Amino acid sequence: MTNPSAKYDATGNSGIINIKTKKGMNNGFNGSFMLGATTSIYKMDDKLYFMPKSQNSFNFNYRRYKFNFFGNYNPNFFRGRNVLEIDAKQINSLGELKGYTDQETKFKFGNFNQTLKLGLDWYADSKNIFGVVASGFLFNGHPTPVTVNNVLNLDHSLRYQLVSEADNDISFNNFTGNLNWKHSFNSKGHELTADFDYVKYSNVSEQLLTTDTYDGNLQYQNTSQLKGHLPGDIDIYSLKSDYTKPIKNGRLDAGFKSSYVSNDNQVEYHQSKGAGWVRDDIRSNHFIYDENINAAYINVNQQIKKWSFQGGMRVENTNSKGNQVTMKTEFSTNRTDFFPTAFVSYALDKKNQFTASYGRRIARPNYQDLNPFIFFLDTLTYRQGNIYLTPQYTHNVELKHAFKGKLITGLNYSETNDMISQIIVPVEGGDGTIKKLTPDNVASFRNMGVSITAPAKIAKWWNINLFINVYNNHYVGVVDSTAIELQFTSFTANLTNSFTLTQGFTGEISGFYRHKTLDGLTKAEPVYQMSIGLSKQVMKGKGTVRLNIRDPFAWQKFEGYNKYANVDNHFLSHPDVRQVTATFSLRFGKQTQQQQRRIGSSQEEQNRVGGGSQ
Repeated sequence: MTNPSAKYDATGNSGIINIKTKKGMNNGFNGSFMLGATTSIYKMDDKLYFMPKSQNSFNFNYRRYKFNFFGNYNPNFFRGRNVLEIDAKQINSLGELKGYTDQETKFKFGNFNQTLKLGLDWYADSKNIFGVVASGFLFNGHPTPVTVNNVLNLDHSLRYQLVSEADNDISFNNFTGNLNWKHSFNSKGHELTADFDYVKYSNVSEQLLTTDTYDGNLQYQNTSQLKGHLPGDIDIYSLKSDYTKPIKNGRLDAGFKSSYVSNDNQVEYHQSKGAGWVRDDIRSNHFIYDENINAAYINVNQQIKKWSFQGGMRVENTNSKGNQVTMKTEFSTNRTDFFPTAFVSYALDKKNQFTASYGRRIARPNYQDLNPFIFFLDTLTYRQGNIYLTPQYTHNVELKHAFKGKLITGLNYSETNDMISQIIVPVEGGDGTIKKLTPDNVASFRNMGVSITAPAKIAKWWNINLFINVYNNHYVGVVDSTAIELQFTSFTANLTNSFTLTQGFTGEISGFYRHKTLDGLTKAEPVYQMSIGLSKQVMKGKGTVRLNIRDPFAWQKFEGYNKYANVDNHFLSHPDVRQVTATFSLRFGKQTQQQQRRIGSSQEEQNRVGGGSQ
């Protein structure tokens, strides 16, 4: 649903997927498991690297009279590489060109992660279902990027060279507990539900940045080291309740949600001095952030002959406060926002349906985007959050026409105020060599486009699905006290070919192309890729064997430019997306039982946490 109703959180601007599962009432045990292995095939410095990854999962559901027990377990590991090249001009705060920087970073990263979820539903009687769900996630990562920075004079001669190696040990885990209840009234569809979530996140990052310095003749000068210890904890409490009542030719929905988030982060940096370490008080910090959001909504759906109407209003009150303990800087916010939604649909006949929709949305900063800590990417580049970051608000308007429910044409228009974008800022007072990456509310953003989704049957054994989107992005704002205006018209195309072959085999060839575009404040070059897949049903249809080759010709890369204010950068990234994957999945038991409920009340808050870094 690209424009969700007022029932759902107003956060986000890419819509939601509404999945409804059938519930079986029969006793029994069922489940599935998947075993998968992937290798990336990566070429770097005329050497070929094979990096393993896995995709494993086990799911089960056991129903016995009034009780339904379910769960899943996913253990996976990941290994990867990437090369990032950046060519930058050194422009000081006065706008003067002072030199150039050529940077190459070779990333080598890996992690091991596990997810476990267990749940129990109790069908107390014909009207009440009680449930409890507990889940956990463990992540351990070890990225070790190596960066070579060549700092050049105006004549492109070498001024000096920095070789930096970052050794990062990252541990990230969380626990989620959910209690839920559903009460069904006498009439069908008349129900009341409630969810309570408690979520605990804990993470620790240990960073060691070692930098060797060489002069213009590549003669070794010295070595410096910076050590960082970055622990953090997040606690989330969330309660929501939804009420649904059928009315004549329609439905009434109402409900509320309340959430509280406590975020406590610390960072301690030490510099090497002789044979010991000395605390770096300038970079060390302690940041506490608390947030409370209270929301209520009402939504009405009505159908009158060929017309369908839906309208709703969601109100969200946000109270937050932050304390940068080390710097003795505090801030607080208190605001109330209204998010109206409206939908009108008209069925002209059995083949043609027209829909118009409007919705106001919000995108709140991730918690780490508010965190003012410094995290070093290399000696000349660091990332830092922004305590003054505010949410961005978007108005979405969409018109759609569906022919036979398959050929769908859409027109969309959106306006975003205070758009959050990751920007590059030369450090104040310097010559433009040292830069920081930081999020900021930099612009207003307007997007308009037309899209077509067209499925077709070429032959009895060959189906295609084509999606095309032509759009225009327009940004107007201020970056580092400099006015900017960026605009570009682009398009994307996705094509999927599905084949039904002999002996139970099915195949797929898919690909996409995205033309030059504006992605935030980045002018991005075209991106394209294709994938080839083959699968076969085995064991009387209960098992499936799949083989997939992604980007076999290593076409996909990311290239672009950042040109605004005192920034002039060109970048080129070569990720390890060329991959070969083989999986085997098997379903067992009766496939009629489903767990009653899977999603709690804190999904929006968890989406703002982010995951463990690779």
